[in-house]
Amino acid sequence: MRRWLPAVLALVLVAVLVFLGYQAYTAYQGLQARVAALEAQVQGQGEALKALSERVARLEEEVFRTPAEPLSPPPAPEVPAPPAWPYVVGVLVLLLLLYLFLRLLRAPEKPKEAPEKAEEKSPSQAASPEGVEEARMLDEGAPPPPPEEPRKG
Repeated sequence: MRRWLPAVLALVLVAVLVFLGYQAYTAYQGLQARVAALEAQVQGQGEALKALSERVARLEEEVFRTPAEPLSPPPAPEVPAPPAWPYVVGVLVLLLLLYLFLRLLRAPEKPKEAPEKAEEKSPSQAASPEGVEEARMLDEGAPPPPPEEPRKG
């Protein structure tokens, strides 16, 4: 049996190789058929492209033969003027701030000693009409009257 074993193994190996060779051959034949089909498809598309290019060439000739108006850009749209009211409001606010600032600078400072002087006056003077008028003027921001000097007799 040992004599037959290498021969059988060689025969099996040859059979497997023949089978694999046949499979490769059939795959190759299938690929050849696909390549032939793709070549036919490419040729058909090439012919279609040639026909289309001829048609486009004829159309271009027709287009270039017909007179056409010269191309010009469309007219530019008119840009509307920006609204003026923000500027007017800004100027008015600026004028108001300037007025308030100048008014603050010109306002006389009220003397802080006015309430103390009112307390120093005698009750008879405060009750008199002149004292009431003097107190009112001081409240309104008038400068205090000069102190009365004693008269020399």
